[in-house]
Amino acid sequence: MEATNIILSAPLQQLKDEHVSLREEMNRFYEITEEIEFESGPAVIQEFARLHERIQDFNRKLKGHSKKEDDWLFPMMASHLGENDRTIEVMEFEHEKAEQHLQDFLNEAEQAGPAIDEDEAQAIAVYAVQAYATLIQHFDREEKVLFPMAEKILSAGEMEELERRFRG
Repeated sequence: MEATNIILSAPLQQLKDEHVSLREEMNRFYEITEEIEFESGPAVIQEFARLHERIQDFNRKLKGHSKKEDDWLFPMMASHLGENDRTIEVMEFEHEKAEQHLQDFLNEAEQAGPAIDEDEAQAIAVYAVQAYATLIQHFDREEKVLFPMAEKILSAGEMEELERRFRG
């Protein structure tokens, strides 16, 4: 049975649904990074300002999403998995990696300020591209491996607990 055919419990489906809107936002900011890469002159600076705004907004949304996984789903799953299982460790590492790329982007953009030049804008935009690449793979891995695994190992009571936590 293909993992994508697994019917997910409400809290897992909620996380998967959040990926949809996060992916849409990522695709939009990725398109801006391409503009920045291929444009020149004042257009680069304008696109960079748009990108900066999008990344700030996206970063807030991603933090909310990741918090649900880091605070509730991952620890709950870890308690069921053997100590040699690295699934959760890998997921946490990918979260950290993506968040670091986004933070690097925001820090560098902040430091450059409004006087940013074309070369700086193009160099800093690379962090957004790295975050995008990390998250595309990460979401895919969660949907194909993590969520189906959680569906199998978590009890009905734990699912209810997650659902309650995600609502709060």
